[in-house]
Amino acid sequence: MNRYFNLLLVCFFVGCTSPRVEYSDIEIDAPSEPNENMTEELKRLVEAKRESAKLVGLGAIVIQDGNIIGLAVSGERKKGSDSYITPNDKWHIGSITKSFTSTMIARLIEKGELSWNTTIEDVFPDENKIHSMWKNVTLRNLLTHTSGAKPNFSILVRLKNPDAGIDRITARESAVRNILARRPKTTPDTAFVYSNVGYTIAGVMAEKKTGISWEDLIVREVFSPLGIKSGGFGAPKDKVGKLSQPWGHRNIFGFTVSSRGDNSSIMGPAGTIHISLNDLAQYGVEHLNGIKGKGSILTSDSYKHLHTPKLNNYAYGWVIGAPQELNVGNVHWHNGSNTMWYSLLVILPDINTVIGMASNDGKIQVADQTFWEIIEHLVKPLSAAHNKSVNSDAVNSAGY
Repeated sequence: MNRYFNLLLVCFFVGCTSPRVEYSDIEIDAPSEPNENMTEELKRLVEAKRESAKLVGLGAIVIQDGNIIGLAVSGERKKGSDSYITPNDKWHIGSITKSFTSTMIARLIEKGELSWNTTIEDVFPDENKIHSMWKNVTLRNLLTHTSGAKPNFSILVRLKNPDAGIDRITARESAVRNILARRPKTTPDTAFVYSNVGYTIAGVMAEKKTGISWEDLIVREVFSPLGIKSGGFGAPKDKVGKLSQPWGHRNIFGFTVSSRGDNSSIMGPAGTIHISLNDLAQYGVEHLNGIKGKGSILTSDSYKHLHTPKLNNYAYGWVIGAPQELNVGNVHWHNGSNTMWYSLLVILPDINTVIGMASNDGKIQVADQTFWEIIEHLVKPLSAAHNKSVNSDAVNSAGY
């Protein structure tokens, strides 16, 4: 897999409107004390790489064997503000949201409310305006980008930003019905087409089956069971009268412009979550544990399903296999952007490590290259630390 495929995944390139944010005013506790040596190395890397890449802000966290061994942030919340990013700040994670949506749906499946083979016809049984080619499309198809759905909604949909609750649920279903009335972009179950639309359809199916909004389902099924307190929807929200959270930034005719905007909340299931680095990494640790058969909110079979790739090495909100060789075994990852932020979550099962990174700068290609350069730099010492830990455990187990 090459770097181009990495960038291909960041196709959340749509217009933004004023955000509506819920669940964003809850403060979180500071993370446990990181390993001093890795923290200093990560601080040096993050600061140097951010400055050389000319990113507004950059943050990174490393968890190995369940412990935070590195946490570093650098740069400003808003360009030219002299208000600097802190370790507890929140970051928009774009399409990393997709794995949250798949995880939530897996929880509903374990409760018997849905199945991976639930079809669009199952959820819209009496709808005669749905094109016949959509009727047998399953949640499995929608969550692996094999449903035939086109990449994005029309500009008219992307300019809407309905209020949370019934208005948003209704608008989301209306946008989905308009898609389902027309022939899919490709024949379902035959091709990989990365699609924000497909994930939104899946979110609407969950809403219709439960009568609960996608946002509330994410809180109930993912945030709350994992103790995630920083999670919310849309761009991170400032306290009134204070620059208390990072703003996003985009490049317009060579100028860096700050914004608190986001994509339409209609597209929430595809990419509108914000979260702290600590909570993002802890979510990654839950999936790491799940891969190893030790997850806490899903069965090992569900985690195996979520991390088994279909076409193009894509699973259920995860890419399986690094964009370049890291020499650390298999890699499970996803990135995300709303054109004003960039984020990356990487799981390295063979060295029991999770790495989370985020920037409040929409220079996507620059941020992407910077993030993977940092990871490449960290892989060797992380591998050595893991091997040392394994060997030490083996010696202790043998009674020496």
